[in-house]
Amino acid sequence: MKRMLLALALATSPTLAEESKPVATQIGEAMRPAAEAYGKTMNRLVNEYMAGASKGPLGDAARANLKAQDQREREANRGVRRTMKECIKPGNVIDDDVKECMDGLRAKEW
Repeated sequence: MKRMLLALALATSPTLAEESKPVATQIGEAMRPAAEAYGKTMNRLVNEYMAGASKGPLGDAARANLKAQDQREREANRGVRRTMKECIKPGNVIDDDVKECMDGLRAKEW
């Protein structure tokens, strides 16, 4: 009997020793994805507003931020990279479309 109790105590001790996180921490971790998505959306809205409303340096910076954000999103969602041989246009034409096809940012449509 004593051996069984000792084995049971040893088996459950790691579970009992773990400290659970406070409720506020658990709530914060659960809300993190929604808060990050909201922050990204608000950042994009402010940049779009400033890019359209301002002709000065602030508008230029907002347009540059939007362009960089679009580039990051395209790179994050790009498809399979291809060789130049697979993407080259008829007549051996190489242009920006071919480069984007090689990088996986555009489908071969020619």
